[in-house]
Amino acid sequence: MATAHAPGFPLPLRNALARLVIDALDDAEARAALAWLAAGVVHPAPAETRARLASLHVVEPDGTLLDVHRPHLGRVRAHARRGLDAAAAFPAAPSAAGDRVAAAVARAIALWNEQLFFEVHEVLEAEWQRTTGAERQALQGVIQIGVALHHHLHGNARGARTLMREGRERLATVPDALPALDAGSLLAATAPWEAALAAGTASPDDAPPRIATRRR
Repeated sequence: MATAHAPGFPLPLRNALARLVIDALDDAEARAALAWLAAGVVHPAPAETRARLASLHVVEPDGTLLDVHRPHLGRVRAHARRGLDAAAAFPAAPSAAGDRVAAAVARAIALWNEQLFFEVHEVLEAEWQRTTGAERQALQGVIQIGVALHHHLHGNARGARTLMREGRERLATVPDALPALDAGSLLAATAPWEAALAAGTASPDDAPPRIATRRR
């Protein structure tokens, strides 16, 4: 599965896709834009999404894909499909009305389970910057574990090893700080990952662990 992620996208394209994927969790127009990308951009983008895609520098004003992005089209399609799958899973997440951190965690779970770890980082870091204490510590731990898996998928073994260890250690100190996340299951699922990364035996074909909300 890792080969669909590596090598990484150029930064402008990565950021544009991340914005669309995150927005698609709540926004039908962003989902329509992802659907066009997932279908392979055979025809110009539909009028209702053209302005959105052009503002992100994905398409020309006429709705055709920018030439600079065409070499990455296969991976763009795969990324857009994962974004659509995350959006489809997100409505099943528990309601987190009024709790910004819980809402961010719900979004992160949907993204994580589609291996959209850069988007997980973006969603959680926005809340990490606002929080303090145990909640901040737990968010940072989850972010570090996610970034470790992102590094693994992109062939950065050293970064993956370091961040996996640091993130797990950090989250283990405050496992109950994020009621919306089953931190215990995440720590258990990533224990063999930490060992394999430390030993240099983690395979690029190993599917990253999934995460879930905490059972009430």
